[in-house]
Amino acid sequence: MATRDWALVFFTLLTQAAVGAFVTLHVLRLLAGRRRAHGGSAPAGEGRGGMLIAHATVLAVLALGLFAALFHLSTPLQAARAVVNFSSSWLSREIVFGSLFAVLLAALVATDWRAAGAGGASQAHPWLSWLTAAAGMAFLYCQTAIYLLPAQPAWDSFATPAAFGGSALRLGIIGVAAGLVVAGLPASTGSAPDGPSGGSSWSTLRGLAVAGIVVLAAELVVTPLHLLSLAAEGSAAAAASAERLTGDYGGVLLLRIGSLCLAAAALVGVLAIPPLSAGRRLVQPLTAAAFCIVLASELCGRFLFYAMQVRVGI
Repeated sequence: MATRDWALVFFTLLTQAAVGAFVTLHVLRLLAGRRRAHGGSAPAGEGRGGMLIAHATVLAVLALGLFAALFHLSTPLQAARAVVNFSSSWLSREIVFGSLFAVLLAALVATDWRAAGAGGASQAHPWLSWLTAAAGMAFLYCQTAIYLLPAQPAWDSFATPAAFGGSALRLGIIGVAAGLVVAGLPASTGSAPDGPSGGSSWSTLRGLAVAGIVVLAAELVVTPLHLLSLAAEGSAAAAASAERLTGDYGGVLLLRIGSLCLAAAALVGVLAIPPLSAGRRLVQPLTAAAFCIVLASELCGRFLFYAMQVRVGI
C-alpha cells in the first residue's frame, strides 16, 4: 500500500482505539459509581489522578490518530474547509465529530487536572463525560458510513461496521485492562484482593478479560461470514476481493486469525489465575501480551480492509 493508505490505517485504528477506550472507561466509571452507592469501593485506577492519567492517555492516542490523518490529505491546510459540506458529506461529519470529540475530551482532562490538583478524585460533571462518549460514538459512526459504498462490494456490507466497531472494542477494552494492570493492580501474593481497592480492581480486570474474549471471538465469526457474503454477492468485484483476501493476502489473514486466538488464550490465562496464587504475578505479562498481540492483529486486519477493495466495473 502507498504511504497515504498507511496513514489511513493508523488514523482509523488510533482514533477507534481512543473511542473504544473512552467508552470503556465511561462504562467502568458508571459501574464504579453504582458500587460506591452500595457501599463498595472503586477500582485502583479510579482514585486521585487515576482518571486524569487514563483520559490523558486516550487524548494522546486520539491526537496521534488525527495527526496521522494529515498524511492522507493532499492539502492538509485546507482540511478545515471540508466542514462546509456537513449536510451532505460523511467526511465533513467525520471531521466535525472527531474535532468535537477531541475538544470535549481535552475539557474532561482539564477538569480531571483541576480535581487532582485540589487533592481530590475526579469530579467531572456527568454530562461532560456523556457528551464526550456521544461525540466519540458519532465520530465512529461517521467513519463507518464513509466506507459503505455500493461500488465497493467488500466494504458495502455488515463487515465494515463490524470491523470498525470491533477494532474500537478490542483495542479499547483490552487496552484499558492493560492500563489497569500498569496502574497498580496488586501483583504480589501477599496483597489481598479484598483490600480497600484490590477486590474491585480484580473484579474489573476479570470483567474486562471476559469482554475482551467475547469481542475477539466475534471477529472469528465475522470473517467467514464476510467471505460467504462476498461469494453470494456474485459480482466480479466481490469475487476479486475474496481472492485478494484468501489468495494474495491469505498469509496475512491467517496471521490475523492466529493472533486473535493467541490473544484470547492470554486472556483466558488471566481468568484462570486465582487471585492469591503464586502465579498471580503472571497477570501483568499476560495482559500486556494480549494487548500487543491484538494491536498487531488489528494492523493486519486494517491492512486487509484496504487491500481487498475492488471497485465494481474495474
